[in-house]
Amino acid sequence: MKPTLSIIVPCYNVQNYVATALQSIVQNTQPENQNRVEIIIVNDGSTDQTAAAINAQLSGCPIASHVITQENAGLSAARNTGMAQAQGNYWLFLDSDDFYQNQAIDKILAVIDAHQPDIIEFDATIFYGENDWAAQTLYHSYFADIANPTQPENSKIQRTFQENRWYVWSRCYHKELFQNQTFERGKLYEDFMTIPYLYPQAQSIFRLPESLLAYRQNHSSITANISHRHIADIFYGLQKAIAAETTQPQYRELWQILQLKTWRLIVAYSVKRFLRTRKTAYLANVQRFRAQLRQQNQRNWGWQFGYFGSVLAKRLFRLR
Repeated sequence: MKPTLSIIVPCYNVQNYVATALQSIVQNTQPENQNRVEIIIVNDGSTDQTAAAINAQLSGCPIASHVITQENAGLSAARNTGMAQAQGNYWLFLDSDDFYQNQAIDKILAVIDAHQPDIIEFDATIFYGENDWAAQTLYHSYFADIANPTQPENSKIQRTFQENRWYVWSRCYHKELFQNQTFERGKLYEDFMTIPYLYPQAQSIFRLPESLLAYRQNHSSITANISHRHIADIFYGLQKAIAAETTQPQYRELWQILQLKTWRLIVAYSVKRFLRTRKTAYLANVQRFRAQLRQQNQRNWGWQFGYFGSVLAKRLFRLR
């Protein structure tokens, strides 16, 4: 029987975490639903004992599972590989150091059965380790239930773009949304380069107001290691958002919000790195987008950043 739901799990050097991730899929799926789910594991060239941990966990697994091994190509490429093999009409993406909770899979299947939405949104809880949970829930959707986000004036989808939380793992997707969309290979911030572009295609969105996933956050990684590559890849994302405003003008309001949010991220990171890293290359990137930035500034830069933020941005990007 063809599965309803494919869960794509990219793995790279996660020997200490992948067993918990895979266990959580089984633990959050009732026996009567297990034949409706498939697990697609993409081992992205791991050099530790990840492969052994996967094989041990899948021994006797009651859910159909497929392991794909490839040379290391990065998270986006691993997700794309999993998507190419997925048989379900709906897809979930689970990072291999996170795990599901609160009967996540059963609840998602119930929503699919009742409503067949294009996107199902749910929350996640941050944790730093087994006994270190943050009192923070990630991703608060503005869709109370089934909604139609195809009209740009819809205040809820605009607020979703304003919130700018494009975590791939906090949603379930109908596979048709990815018909002409893949994850950007070799780029950081691949989620925000992909997920916003699915929303204009969606005919319906369902909100599950529960934390169904535990998201592992490393204390040392929170904006601590901003490099030139981070900023360069965000510039790449900006270029994509600017292009979308031209190719899909009916959603101009959404793309403009995405552009502003992208610029805000660039400014925040640039404060940390502008004077400490590859200044010449950085300014070359700025030069490429100066005209668009000036237009954004004239339109609503002050609204987005406030007075002091606007002054900082003008000086940082030499807009005067």
